[in-house]
Amino acid sequence: MTTLPLPDWLPTILHSYGSDLLRSAALVLVLLLVHGSIVRTIAANPKVPVDTRRRWMVNVRNAMIVIGLAGLITIWASELQTIALSMVAFTAALVVATKELLMCLGGGLVRSLSNSYELGDIIEIGTLRGRVMDITMLSTTIIEIGPRHDSHQATGRSLCFPNSMLLTQAVARENFTGDYVMHIMTIPLPYSVRPARAEALLQEIADEVCAPHLDGARQHMAMLESKLLMDTPSVEPRISLQPASEKEYRLIMRIALPPRERQRIEQAILRRFMFDCFPETDRPHTASTAN
Repeated sequence: MTTLPLPDWLPTILHSYGSDLLRSAALVLVLLLVHGSIVRTIAANPKVPVDTRRRWMVNVRNAMIVIGLAGLITIWASELQTIALSMVAFTAALVVATKELLMCLGGGLVRSLSNSYELGDIIEIGTLRGRVMDITMLSTTIIEIGPRHDSHQATGRSLCFPNSMLLTQAVARENFTGDYVMHIMTIPLPYSVRPARAEALLQEIADEVCAPHLDGARQHMAMLESKLLMDTPSVEPRISLQPASEKEYRLIMRIALPPRERQRIEQAILRRFMFDCFPETDRPHTASTAN
């Protein structure tokens, strides 16, 4: 049995960088084992909500990547320094060529430091709006909510945008207050519907529909006020009037409710209000006979 001869350069590589290669392999192996163990432990805990477990898994994965990169840079620091000094021109060209990649990394760093959004948050950036489902160092994936800004239903589409957008555009986080959010509803009405009657009717319906959530919303807002030292709005349904044109005005209502209940509660209020405000009337059917 004959053995294949080793390449001439392999002994040199092993002699010069053998210890660094061994430490790098050991670091990667340890990180993989730790990541797998933590992920299995998180997945096997049914008492924790699914969104929380998914958030923990993504955070663990990103932490392992950062630790691995930091460890590899530390292990190969001297070699990297030598290469960097001897390839300044190449490095400058590489920075220019990877500008978008560096901006994505910078946007991911800005998001981590500012905590602008997390998994499960509903965000709006540019023309994109949806629930955050995955976050990496380079991009963010959301499940689109729409199609209009006042809609709260998932369209079924998955959108992925580069984190570089976080450096140039503002991010709106719709569920910043957590378990309860302040929801705004705008209802245009003609002046033929008396404003006093419409406002009283909408107030009555909103008070009844939102009643089961008021106690929880009060407690949650009080907790936020003491924890974040911020002024929190009143959770009782509030209605304001706004002239729109010579033909119509608007009822603008603010209510406090759980984020996942926005579509259901909004439709419940709108249906009752519209059906009561514009009741259907049965018109008598007249038939003519021809002679």
